[in-house]
Amino acid sequence: MKKVLGTFIAAAAVTAFVSTTAMAGVAGKYKRPNGKGATVSMCAGGGLRAVAANGTVMFRCAKKSGSKWKSKTMKHPEFPGTFNGTIVRTKKGLNVEGCFGFICPAENWTKM
Repeated sequence: MKKVLGTFIAAAAVTAFVSTTAMAGVAGKYKRPNGKGATVSMCAGGGLRAVAANGTVMFRCAKKSGSKWKSKTMKHPEFPGTFNGTIVRTKKGLNVEGCFGFICPAENWTKM
């Protein structure tokens, strides 16, 4: 029984390490379509935080939900107010989408 429990614990530790390492690959500097930059970092619990080049916090610890992150308090550096949004990892970076009612514009951010 101890051997089975030890194997299970080791497998769980490897899975947690691989998951954390893969998500840490999201952190870094990104170029937005307007040419301006944003810095993405990881929060505790696998959340994402992004700060625009002008210092605006665009999303603060967006929560992981399946293959995407979600936030109800996203902020665009050039618009007032906050909005609901999602962040999805792509091959080249991140797809960041925010919704104002039924309008949901998106930006593709390229990792630098």
